[in-house]
Order: sequence, then structure tokens, then C-alpha cells
Amino acid sequence: MMKANNLKGSDSFMRGLVFAVGIICSLTSSVAFSEDATFGSSIVKVSPPKGFCELDKTNEADVAVFDSASNFAKAGGFSAIALYPDCHEFEEWRKSKAFLRTKVMFARYMKHMDRPAPQFISAACEFHRKGLSDELKARISEAVTEFSKGKSSLTNTMSLGVLDEVKGTVCYSGQLGRFKLANVGDITLVGLSAGTFVGDQAISISLWTNYVDESSIPRALASLKAIYSDFAAA
Repeated sequence: MMKANNLKGSDSFMRGLVFAVGIICSLTSSVAFSEDATFGSSIVKVSPPKGFCELDKTNEADVAVFDSASNFAKAGGFSAIALYPDCHEFEEWRKSKAFLRTKVMFARYMKHMDRPAPQFISAACEFHRKGLSDELKARISEAVTEFSKGKSSLTNTMSLGVLDEVKGTVCYSGQLGRFKLANVGDITLVGLSAGTFVGDQAISISLWTNYVDESSIPRALASLKAIYSDFAAA
């Protein structure tokens, strides 16, 4: 069983975020529910971004999928709050269980920040500028295979580094991942994340979508920024 390294502080936050992004990219049914989550004195409000859908908590299959996704996020040291699929892709998934390429996840880092939140986020951003180590790539690849029960494998991953930053507030970073999926074949996904905070809670907002060409990355970044903006204003 894969376990996240026992690092401290912002380095551990960003390392865990990269790990969680890599794993959840491989999920074929990553869907969850809208909720407001309270952690200590911090209330994290989430709802489906425009164009993304939520599920019915009374649907046993949907609940089982969310519980499964939560377990994957924990491998990176995160607790999933909500995970929403693209509405158009979700409609197709309902009919054929086709692979969901486009999805958004809100999650909180399970450890407490070891410094004031703005400093924590800035330090995490600096850590991510270093890129992906070979050891972390190997761990992500192993976890993808393990958690998908052999139905998915990560054949290559490339760090996109820090794509933008509002210092002390939010750090946007990303990676490209090439996967081999059973009954699908080879696909390449863009996985971007916004590392931020609410009160004393470190939060990640992650977006995955299909990689078509170089324009896929700036389009995904623009979408993630819009999602973060709505989240921050809630």
C-alpha cells in the first residue's frame, strides 16, 4: 500500500498535492456532492462550478464512488470535500460509463499549517517550482496502478511547474500525465491545481481535462482561475 512521505509543512502540502492530482487523474468515475464543510473555526463552502454537475446523496452507487475517491485523495494527505464531473461527460458516463476526463476536486490538507497561511502558500509554491522528482513520479505511477486495480497505468508525467501566483493567496501549478486505460487506450490529461487556504485550512482546487494541443493548458488555467475566483467570493 502506498503512503505519502512524512514531510513537514508547505513542502509536504505541495508534494502531497502533486501526488493526489496524479492519482485522481486516473479515476474513471470521479464524482461527488456539494456541501459546506466545517473544520475547526473554518467553513469551506463548495458548489458545482459552471458546467459541472453533482450527484444525489441518496444514490448508493454515487455514494460508493465518492467514498472511493476520498480514499484515493487520502493517499496524498488530503481529505476530499467534493469532486464534480463535467456535465456533458457525466451524461455520457450515465449511459455508457465512458471515461470522465474533465472533473474538479475540492480538498483540504489534513495536517495543520506550520506557519501563517500566506507564508505557507508562498513556501508551497516555491517548493513546486522544483518540478517532479523521479521518486515522486515513480510513486504516482505505482499508486495509479494499485488504486485502479490494474485497469490504469501512468506511462509518463511531466511537471508544468508554477503557472501563476498571487503571492500569499493562491498558487497555480500543474502537470501532464499520459495514461493507459483498459478499454480506452492511451490518453493525455492536463492536471492543474490551485493551492490556497480558508482560515487555518490549506485547500486545493484541482482541475483535470483532456490534452489536445498546447492551447489546452492556458484554457484549463483560465477555467481553474474562474473556479477559484467563485470559490474565494463565496
